[in-house]
Amino acid sequence: MNNSAVGLQQYLFISLGFFIPISIAISNIIIGLLVFCWILEGGFKIKFHTIKSLKWLLALFALIGLYLIGLFWGENHVDAAWQFQRLALLLLFPILATIRIHQNTIKNGAIAFLSATLCSAIFAILINNNLISPLSEYISIIHSGSQTSAFIKYNYHNVLLAIASTLCMYLLIEKKTKNRKTLIICIVIYATSIFTESGRAGQILFNLASLFYIIYYSRKYILRGVSLLLLLFFFQALIYNTTSVYKNRLDATSSIIKNNGDVIKGTGKNIRYIFLSESLKRIFAKPILGYGTGSFASIFNNEVTSGHDFSLHKTPHNQYIYVWFEIGIAGLCFLIFIFYYQIMDLLQKHDGIHRSLLPLTFVFLMLVDSYFFIFILTSAYIYLYTIYSRYESE
Repeated sequence: MNNSAVGLQQYLFISLGFFIPISIAISNIIIGLLVFCWILEGGFKIKFHTIKSLKWLLALFALIGLYLIGLFWGENHVDAAWQFQRLALLLLFPILATIRIHQNTIKNGAIAFLSATLCSAIFAILINNNLISPLSEYISIIHSGSQTSAFIKYNYHNVLLAIASTLCMYLLIEKKTKNRKTLIICIVIYATSIFTESGRAGQILFNLASLFYIIYYSRKYILRGVSLLLLLFFFQALIYNTTSVYKNRLDATSSIIKNNGDVIKGTGKNIRYIFLSESLKRIFAKPILGYGTGSFASIFNNEVTSGHDFSLHKTPHNQYIYVWFEIGIAGLCFLIFIFYYQIMDLLQKHDGIHRSLLPLTFVFLMLVDSYFFIFILTSAYIYLYTIYSRYESE
């Protein structure tokens, strides 16, 4: 075993936790170096046995294999190359599952991730309140644009902050956790940033996690639970009445639901509604095999008048529908098995119910977008799952 590689990968792992919420380019470089260290580390026989023992990893390889086989049916494979670029990132799963990582490295990796998301939240708050200019005006390598929040796109930003909030809530229950006040301050800062941005998924995740932990902390203390619930509802009302972004998002979503998918009553359907209804029609026509790898955007572009630009977004905003559409019911089953077995594995560990919130969060997220094929969210999930699954409570 190469000790130099083992030592280097400890620093790389911690660095990856810090840069995932900040820079795709630097994260890519660190991932490449981690792969190189994984090769230098050796011990492939042990790694193979570890991979073989993890059912969720076998389901992952089966999903990737089915996408390969999916090239041999259907007539549209325009986006197959794009698809395999996303699938390649999933190979980070077995690498981080078998790489040698010390317990201190895992702890420091969690701190690095929380520190980066906290910085991102603070900068976003300052930018939204016009206290500073967008960071792209100071640092040219940061992506500019109306949808950028601090370092990354606003919806990814919100989801990462919601996940970081859940991690902080989990750490609050750890008996040996110090600086609880710091964790509470972090949660408040995360929440402020989440609810002053447009990303609905992050807002829903934060609320669901808050409700879970209010019930968990207060299950024996009814008065405490009622007080915390009132505090949460007061916070929601305050944000709704003082922040136009949150109010407009909530009102727009409510309007779409009331109008049966119409953006405004009598106007065109919301694009997510179109994706869902039109995808299900085609899925039920070919439920077993689907239409082949890389086929979704091409088929929709040719057959459905939606006004959607598929060069910007190639999926139906739903991971389950997307996988089922392209590679059939077996692909959908393999996708579900990945998360089912991950949840089962985490439930066997100390504080398993809290650790299992991570994959459950992603199970929800995949209902609203194809987050399993989005670099920032996928790499963050792989990284945090490694922490949740390999951390040994003292």
